[in-house]
Amino acid sequence: MARLALIAGGRPGPESAGARPGAREARVPGLLEELYRRHAPAVYARCRYLLRDDDAARDAAQDVFVRALRALDDLRGAASPTAFLLRSATNHCLNVLRASRAAWREEVARVALARAERGIEPDARELVRALLGAAPPEAQEVAVLYFVDELTQAEIAVATGRSVPTVRARLREFLGAARGALAEAMPGIALPAPEELP
Repeated sequence: MARLALIAGGRPGPESAGARPGAREARVPGLLEELYRRHAPAVYARCRYLLRDDDAARDAAQDVFVRALRALDDLRGAASPTAFLLRSATNHCLNVLRASRAAWREEVARVALARAERGIEPDARELVRALLGAAPPEAQEVAVLYFVDELTQAEIAVATGRSVPTVRARLREFLGAARGALAEAMPGIALPAPEELP
């Protein structure tokens, strides 16, 4: 796996009363290096998982850290910096996929072809990745947290600031959209019914 490294360079902006909040703290020597050292592998892994491209994942991980430094107060106020950064990475990558008009139908077809050729059932993580584009944006984030990170609905509610019933509704949206897409490409694969959600 490629290793992210801090690149020396850049310069701090001018000191001014109009500087954005957190800008001074963002220039504290070693802050970026510390964030990278602790959290870059997890952020990169999340970006790589969602984008399926090493270069795009490196770019996305860098963007996540740049945004984290701009939102330093939010990062410091988060219950867990890792959870904050992973959520930021998930949202950023989902936005990248939407912006590139990710061909989710082609991804589902690829998974179906691999299944047919090798006789292998795709795992849940692979299916979720392939089916993300079929679901609305809010349902995509909740689906990643539930099916990939294996968080409970209560944990997702805390992480996203939504209620448990809203989380459950987003999971049902994802399952409904995914079921339709999956029925076309892989009729033998069954997703849990929305009513089966705990």
